[in-house]
Formats: sequence, C-alpha cells, structure tokens
Amino acid sequence: MSRPALWETARRRFGFARGDARAGRSIYRGGVLRMNAVATQRMTMRHWGVLATCVFCTFGCAAVAFSVPGLCYRPVSQYLGVDVFDVSLYMTIVYLTEVVLSAPVGRLLQRFDMRIVCTAAACSTSLGFAAMSFYTELWQWYLSGVLIGFGEITLLWLMVASLLNRWFSKRLGLVIGLSYAMTGVGGAVLNLVGQFLLGADLSGWREVYLVLGLVAFALSVPFTLFAIRSHPEDVGLKAYGAVLEPSVAQVDGAGDALPGIPAKQAFRKWYFFALVFAGCMANIGGIFPQHFTTYYQSFVAVDRETLQAVGALMVMSGTLEAFTMAGMAGGKVLIGALESRSIQLALVIGCVGGFLGLSGIWIGGEAVILPVLFGGGMLYGLIYPFVTTLLPYLTRLIFGSKDYDRIYSVVLIPVNLVGAFAASGLALIYQNAGWDAFFIVGLASIVVIYLGFNVAYYAGRRVYLEKL
Repeated sequence: MSRPALWETARRRFGFARGDARAGRSIYRGGVLRMNAVATQRMTMRHWGVLATCVFCTFGCAAVAFSVPGLCYRPVSQYLGVDVFDVSLYMTIVYLTEVVLSAPVGRLLQRFDMRIVCTAAACSTSLGFAAMSFYTELWQWYLSGVLIGFGEITLLWLMVASLLNRWFSKRLGLVIGLSYAMTGVGGAVLNLVGQFLLGADLSGWREVYLVLGLVAFALSVPFTLFAIRSHPEDVGLKAYGAVLEPSVAQVDGAGDALPGIPAKQAFRKWYFFALVFAGCMANIGGIFPQHFTTYYQSFVAVDRETLQAVGALMVMSGTLEAFTMAGMAGGKVLIGALESRSIQLALVIGCVGGFLGLSGIWIGGEAVILPVLFGGGMLYGLIYPFVTTLLPYLTRLIFGSKDYDRIYSVVLIPVNLVGAFAASGLALIYQNAGWDAFFIVGLASIVVIYLGFNVAYYAGRRVYLEKL
C-alpha cells in the first residue's frame, strides 16, 4: 500500500483530520502503522460486572427460554391430552411478543435505569418459566409465553447488545460472542439437569420447570440489580479501551460521516430482501433443535413393535439437545472467528456441518446408533450461530455503519416473525407427515440458507464497494 493510501486509511480509522502533521509522525514509521501513546480506559470491576451480567443472563434466562422447552413438550401434551403442536404454540407467542415489544422496550431502555427494566425482564422470564410447574390449563402456558417474550426481547436481544456497546470499545466482538455463546453452554448444562429431573417415565416435568426457573432467577436478578449501570459515565468511567482524553486531531475528525448506505436506499435494494429471506431461513434452522427432544422421546427411545418407552434410552432424553447446545456454543466462537476472515468459509463450514449433523440425527435416530445421533447434534450446532453472529455481521458488511442500527432492527422484525410460526409449524410437519418429512425440510432449508446468504453478500458487497 502506498504511503498516501496508508495515511488515508489510518486517518479514517483513528480520526485524524486531513492535513494534520501529527498524523504523519504518528502513523507512518518504518512502514508500519503506529500511534502515539494515549491514555485509555482499563478494565475495572464495573466492566467485569457488566460482562458477567450478560454472560449469566444468557446462560440462565435465555437458555431456559429457548434451549430447554423441548424437554417438556411431550409429557405436558400427554398430561393435558392435546397435541405437541398445541403446547409448542406458547413458543410462537414468545416470538410474537418479541416482535410487538421490540420498539417499546428499546425506548424503555433509553429512558429509564437499565437496572429496573432488566430486573423486571429477568423476573418475567424466570418466574414465567417456573410458574409452568403449577399449571393445569393450556391457556396458562400461553400466558407464560407473553411473560417470557417480554423478558427475552429485553435481556437477549436488547440488553446484551446495548450494555456491551456502551461499556466496551475494545474487544467488543469478543465479549459479544462470549455472551451469546453462553446460550449454548447453558442449554447443554440445563438440558442434562432437566433430563435427570424429568426421569425415565417423563413424570418430573413440573420439577424441571420449577428448578430451572429458579436457577434462571438466581443467575440473573442479583446481577441486573447490583452489577450494571446504564452508562459507564454514570460511575465516572468510560467504555473499556476508549480514549480518556481525545486529541485535537480526533475531535477535528469526529465530524466525518460514517461510511454506508442510507436506510431508505437500503430498503429499496433487492438484495436487502435476499438478506432478510436468508435470515428468516437461518432462524428456522435454529428452531429445529427445539423439537429434537420430542423426536428422541417419541421415536428414538420407543420400541418400534410394542410402542412402549425404553427406560434405558428415555433417561437420556435431554442428551441430544445438550450436544446440540454444546455445538452451538463452540459454533458461535468458530463462525465469529471465520466470518472476519472469509464469509464464504464461514458459510461452508456452518452449512456443511449443519447438513451432516442433521443427517446424522436422522440416520442415528432411525438405527438407534447413539454416537451418530449425538455427534450429529453437535455438528448441527454449527449452523445455529448464523442468526446471532453471521446475520448482523453481514448486514454491516453489505450496508455499512451509517444506518446500521436502523437497518438491522428492520431485518429482525420478519426474522423473529417467521420464528414465531416456525416454533409451532415444525410440530405440524412431523405430526401430519412424519419425522422423515421433518428432516427433509430441514436439509432443504440448509441449502436455501447457503444460497440466500451468498446471493445477498456478493450482490450487496459489490454495490457497496462501488459507492465508496
């Protein structure tokens, strides 16, 4: 790269004004980028507290809300005398509530102390889940769906991103990836705990709801009450890695507009809709594991001739989803690392892993080969991160930073709306057409995910680069 081009790159990155002599002295020495030493905000206990809050809220509340429900679909449907579809419909209500409350909760987080809003959300999720242990009527599950929906649009989608963006300037991608990976770690751990409580005869579903709900409460409320503040400036700090006293050059350069396509233009691009479609399909792919436990309980762990439950297999009813959640945790870190180097490599690894994983679950379940079944679950976890990790990264890559928040918030509306119907719609597939149809739809969706993201990326990136 030529010296003028290097200066221009560094000017944009570090905020030097054009023509600032200090830029040359600071930037170019010996052919490498350098900066004069500046004082930056170090990590403090306050910063660690914010990170711990995000980690434990995703490990507890988010995992309980999205990674554990499949454990109890079948026993609850048997208790109520209804189809699995009717029980899983409460997850549709969770997603619909998230869609409806996304904007109002966003305004609440801006106007009020985050400790108050996030503590209310943590109570709503954990106690809404625990309350299911006392329910006797189907409509009561739907009420909990509303409570969990409010809690998770606040904690999972808005609190984590908002808090970490406010408190971390350096290592932001790492702490966001670490926080979201905890949904997988929490799902793996809590599914194993849940299967122990559930028992071989599936009679312990009330204990699953109560114990895991209380665990989620204990892992979230103390942190949201005492470990966070809305802004680091509230306690005399700045975001980790932020410059404590910006130079004149940085202040002069602060007025430069962020690169990117304006939101109104982005919404008229055909590849915007390709990205939304790919995101919707990826969200459907992430919802498939909610039905893996039902597949295991109703098909894998059942004698095909007598249709009686096999106790030795039924006692492991949460293991498949636990392996999937473990794969998801590792997948979020892996895909997050790969996407910054090569979008194509991230897509290939995620989609090939997901395709092989779902095939392994199908074949391993049909033949009752547990290593193949559980190994398939872990591989399928590689496609899980596409919604939380790849979708926001691609949105910024295609449309830039200028109106990123507005564009991404619009992308999430149909993505979550489709998730609302997929949560119960997938149950209709295997109840009416069988498990083979369920897996065929899943494998086809992975192919569509790969094609959709590729089309959006190559078309959008070409147009974006032409506008620079």
